[in-house]
Amino acid sequence: MTRSTIYSLLISGVILAGQNVFAQADENMINDTMEGSVSTIDGYVPSMSITKDGKTAYFSKGTYEKPLYGVFSKKELIYHVYRAEKVNGEWTNVTKLDVCPKHYSAKHPTVNADGSRLFFASNMKGTFGKYDIYVADIAADGTLGVSKNLGPKVNTKEDELYPSIYNETLLFFASEGRDGFGGLDLYASQVVKNTLTTSVNLGAHINSNSDEYAIQLSPEKKLGFVVSNRGFNNTISQYTVAYGRSSKQNQYNDVAERDAGLQAAMNEETYEYVDTSFQDEE
Repeated sequence: MTRSTIYSLLISGVILAGQNVFAQADENMINDTMEGSVSTIDGYVPSMSITKDGKTAYFSKGTYEKPLYGVFSKKELIYHVYRAEKVNGEWTNVTKLDVCPKHYSAKHPTVNADGSRLFFASNMKGTFGKYDIYVADIAADGTLGVSKNLGPKVNTKEDELYPSIYNETLLFFASEGRDGFGGLDLYASQVVKNTLTTSVNLGAHINSNSDEYAIQLSPEKKLGFVVSNRGFNNTISQYTVAYGRSSKQNQYNDVAERDAGLQAAMNEETYEYVDTSFQDEE
């Protein structure tokens, strides 16, 4: 499954930027609009990921750099993860984080609510294929531990991108390396202490034969908001889906209540993180 790398300049729907991606702050920050922006190079670009206290943010940015080999080679687009701190109401102290070796990319960072773990996608040496999802522990002083690959329960020979954490332990991500519905599909895995569960596809009412990038859940409304390029001429839009027993589900684009994958992931018991590096017990 190879997703399109050319995106139309025409955008059907508006994706508003905001403070937090995927319900990492309090419920009042969850609205009916996903956060992020659209790039003709990258497609959907997620917004900053911010800790629940609102003091620390993580984001990624690409720059063109000379490759490791080839003196006369063209510059390559390399992505780096950055951290910013909010001081007196302003984002400042922007720092580039060394989460992967030089000349490799790291992007789409997402931090859990208490700021103890950072998830991101990287193509560093040692991946299962292209981009894999990694996690690194964050110490109290902000320093990062060793980046750990989440392993074959999440990663494949193709791309895994756009990780996000919901309800502290539920990891959502996009993958094109499984027999899904086509392009990037959305999956979920429970990250419990130092282990994780086998990833489950979120189902046909969320995924399509186009690319699905990200999902945000609004529990109090029993709604989900999905960003996909399934629009006309591959335009990137937000789609609203209902799940569970929503009285308004007929008003929205689709209904996800019949998809066992999403329901199983949502109904898993949640656990607390531990302050150690991730290691799968298997």
